Amino acid sequence: MPGRPLDPHPQEQQIRTLLNEGLTNTAVARRLYVGVRAVAGIRDKHGIPQVPRSAYRRQPHPKHREILALLDEGYRDAEIRRRTGADVGTIARARREGGFGRPTVTTRKPRQHPRDAEIRARLRHASNHQISEELGVDRAAVRRIRREAGIAYVPPRFATAEEKWASLVREVDGGHLEWLGERAGRSSTPVMRFRERSASPAGIAFKKRTGRDPVGQVRAECDYPHCVAPAHVDDEPGRRRLREQLRAIKGVPAPGETCRHGHDQAEHGRLEQDGTAYCGACKRDQKRAARANTA
Repeated sequence: MPGRPLDPHPQEQQIRTLLNEGLTNTAVARRLYVGVRAVAGIRDKHGIPQVPRSAYRRQPHPKHREILALLDEGYRDAEIRRRTGADVGTIARARREGGFGRPTVTTRKPRQHPRDAEIRARLRHASNHQISEELGVDRAAVRRIRREAGIAYVPPRFATAEEKWASLVREVDGGHLEWLGERAGRSSTPVMRFRERSASPAGIAFKKRTGRDPVGQVRAECDYPHCVAPAHVDDEPGRRRLREQLRAIKGVPAPGETCRHGHDQAEHGRLEQDGTAYCGACKRDQKRAARANTA
């Protein structure tokens, strides 16, 4: 007997609308908090064409021509940022791609910081972060004064890993926390060392929220890449519990005890962000086979 047709996705209409606007599967999944597979399935179901790679290109800055003109005149990146409002990374990229040389237009010397003397008195004995926290001044100003004074960098001394973590995060729009410290691997995963030992920034964020050590891998469940906001991360049991609740709300039956290849789902069963079940062992085997084929 033919199987019962699958119920439509609860957000199918919103997904179709965004796909028709030209968004990629990944962009739609991040915006609506659904699985990429579900978005791809709806794209195929309705015959919506894939987004051409040419559309992935970064759009030029609204003041691109003005930036190029100022670069050609020899202005520094900081001065161009002040005049155009563009971030320094955009200006530096335009300088590099346009083949512009070093700036030739000098600007007036910056005004002395109101607490210049106090900052200079601490430069040999404290880190930039410690001086910033102690005096309530901007870290960038401390770095500039250290550079002007020619005093070597002093590594920060933190009492706990949580203190070091707090010095390496920056709040961004939406309540997310951006990691400013070291990253590793192709995925640029945030990493940190404290007293010669590795510490997971996401794991520290999880413990700050829950008061306990995480179980398994900790990842952000929001749409900001590698977010380390305590409210946005969860460990493996937490993620599974939330996704099981989502399946229950959708009325999706529980997965079987084993997958089609016989793997025990009590051990290897996993759930996508939208609640779709899959076998972790099968996925691992597929990755190994793909690597072997490309070797």
